[in-house]
Amino acid sequence: VRWMMYWIVFSLFMATETFTDLLISWFPFYYEVKMAFVIWLLSPYTRGASLLYRRFVHPTLARREK
Repeated sequence: VRWMMYWIVFSLFMATETFTDLLISWFPFYYEVKMAFVIWLLSPYTRGASLLYRRFVHPTLARREK
């Protein structure tokens, strides 16, 4: 379940990053912040992917399920 949440959140991040990369890639330390975000998602200590999944993705999917 943990990996499912990670891959769903990561794929949503990559989908939005495809469009926003052109607009905000010129910010200083953009790539470093992006890498730190992916590490935060993946880390078993912070459980960032499960936090984002349970707070944003799951309620959105549950509302649209009906």
